[in-house]
Amino acid sequence: MKKIIFLSILISFLSCKKTEDKPVEDNVLQNIPKEEYVPQAVEPEVELPEYSLIKKEDISHRTSLNDAKAPINKRFTYKFLVSDKIRREQIEPLFTKLTKDIISEDNDIDDITIWLYSDKKLIDGSYDVAMATWAPADGEVTKDIAVSNNRDSYKLVTTIQDNLEEYLSRSKTTVVGGLSFDLRKKIYLELADTETRARDVLDKKYPYTANFDMDKYANKLDELTKKYEKQISKKYKIDDRTVESIYDEGDKNGW
Repeated sequence: MKKIIFLSILISFLSCKKTEDKPVEDNVLQNIPKEEYVPQAVEPEVELPEYSLIKKEDISHRTSLNDAKAPINKRFTYKFLVSDKIRREQIEPLFTKLTKDIISEDNDIDDITIWLYSDKKLIDGSYDVAMATWAPADGEVTKDIAVSNNRDSYKLVTTIQDNLEEYLSRSKTTVVGGLSFDLRKKIYLELADTETRARDVLDKKYPYTANFDMDKYANKLDELTKKYEKQISKKYKIDDRTVESIYDEGDKNGW
């Protein structure tokens, strides 16, 4: 009997103890510091400039020039006209979008080069805003890549015109030596092409052989290049000093 009474008292005591401890536990739980949620800043999307495709060229070739059965490196170049109000921070997002759009249309493309121009008259020369290449990091599209379309090693590399803002903000009506900005640029592109024209002529006239005379070829190349430069000088009625000035301006600004 005593044992039963003792057990009843013990159970009653433990029940009371548990009830007394509960508020303490609740209090402790309520006072545990909670980790504050700090929303991460979301970077605003960069508004893209106006742009339009003006030229697309297929320059595909086999991954091995010595193997007629080698898979094709499907390679294309794209030239886009962009607003001359384009800002530097808009360029990389634009290249990313253009590349994604191109790949979504043709997933077999292995190599992409994109040029941006602020003036349609300049598309026959080097970019005047920026360029980008999408290709393997080492630049080589191997047979395996061409077949498997594995893009793990690919990287988008961009190059932006030096002093872009200054270049684009410059008045296109500025006249130097009686020549407008656009005309100087046009003349520069013609001058820059004179050596290429001369090589095309000489390569047919003096094909490379075992007895090829390199000095003679170099002299002929210089002679013919200068002849073409004289023709351009006469065409635009400019002197040698102006030709040099246009060469310097074009080289400096990457025309």
